[in-house]
Amino acid sequence: MPRTIYIIDHARLSPSEQAFAVTLQGLANTREARVWMRTGPGSLSAIVEKELRSEGVDFVETPTIWELWRRLRGEVKGGILYRAGTESLSVATALCGLLQAVAVEESLREKATEAGLTILRDVRMDDDRKTLAQYRDRFTRGILIEQALDKPGHLRDFAVARRAFTFSAGKDSAFRTEVVRTLGPNALVYGWGPDEYQWVNDLSRANASGVAADWSQNLSALQHIPASKLRRPRRPLPEDEANVHYVSFVLSDGDNIQWLGGGFPGDTKFWASPLRGTFPMTWEIAPILSEVAPRALSHLYATAKPTDGFVTGAGLPGYTFPHLQTDRTALAKQTAPVMRKADVTIGSVLNANEGDLRDTIPLLEIPEMDGILYKDYSPYNRRKGEILWHRGKPCISYRCLLWNGLMEPEDVAREIRTLPASPRTDPQSYTFVNVHAWSYGAIGGPLEAVRRAIALLPAHARVVTADQAISLMRHHFKNQS
Repeated sequence: MPRTIYIIDHARLSPSEQAFAVTLQGLANTREARVWMRTGPGSLSAIVEKELRSEGVDFVETPTIWELWRRLRGEVKGGILYRAGTESLSVATALCGLLQAVAVEESLREKATEAGLTILRDVRMDDDRKTLAQYRDRFTRGILIEQALDKPGHLRDFAVARRAFTFSAGKDSAFRTEVVRTLGPNALVYGWGPDEYQWVNDLSRANASGVAADWSQNLSALQHIPASKLRRPRRPLPEDEANVHYVSFVLSDGDNIQWLGGGFPGDTKFWASPLRGTFPMTWEIAPILSEVAPRALSHLYATAKPTDGFVTGAGLPGYTFPHLQTDRTALAKQTAPVMRKADVTIGSVLNANEGDLRDTIPLLEIPEMDGILYKDYSPYNRRKGEILWHRGKPCISYRCLLWNGLMEPEDVAREIRTLPASPRTDPQSYTFVNVHAWSYGAIGGPLEAVRRAIALLPAHARVVTADQAISLMRHHFKNQS
């Protein structure tokens, strides 16, 4: 546990000052948490800050980047000069970790010089390709950062702390795949691309996976903040009834660590909803948080209600299309320790539409996996409840959605009325509903849509968490293969 952390208010800084501050933060946080960005109330960072204060950590206010620089200047060898809005920002970010430097936008050059900061490199005319070619052997393998140029103050601290190559490929799919293959195999790419499908497609073909993190803050510090051993709350099996139909509602987008580690915990549409705890609800979570922000998972587990269940977010170990992976077995081996550390046993897969449930077999073979929930890219429930059994473990496709314009609460209830109610003999007596995280904001959030759907279900329907449902299925159909 750190004794002292310097804190600076991220929102009060200009974009150029943010880039300076977060690259300095990354340097300071290479081995321990020493610099913190203050974020909005209700965010995961704000929650952890409050916890750390209660645990005796002294947060020292640093009102300006120059005050922060003065306190830490002994650890900085100089600055990397870049121009905002150009690839030189990516170049500067990438080189800061290698050269023990901070990113200095050209508008700050005079102040930086007055403060005693020496400019080590002028990269204003450099680009990502040149930087990769020149320094490729010095970057950390297996981790990359793809960050848009219009986000100078987010995620870059993590890039510097991990000495990760940072780039902005835009629509250049060939370059993205080239970068990931160069610094792979099985690379994790933190950040995001301009188009979701193309980004994941490009990474998958390079045997990599993505972690949605482009708005993340304080990851360089959070990775070092200790948490007690992660223990997912265990829930007893529901009553094993005959003549019923089991239904599980699962919130989407849990692969998104910038959301889970951002506003999710304090948002009344999600974890802070007054409806949470009034009915069984399953939450996707990103198991990679066990490595980069264990306090995030620790907080969710500690504040879970008896009705909360957990499965992984779509994609393992990050967001990827298994069908396009060049080595699914290697992907599964990479997934196993992350699931074990996060203490989750049900995985989620979001696959390219041309793939199928068989693409998940290597994942089903790892001992950490008890079952998989399967989505196609579009729509998520394209396979309408299809099930693949492998060595007594199910891969189950979503039968229904709760998603504005695709399926509404009335549609879900209507579908379930037509389905079997023989859960001991017919696996079609179980329905999994993926709840779109970004729908239903006008009525208070997706949990309100779940509440309305439950109110319309037939009398023989029983709502349980996804892990409870899969445990029942494995019990009754354990000889399936």
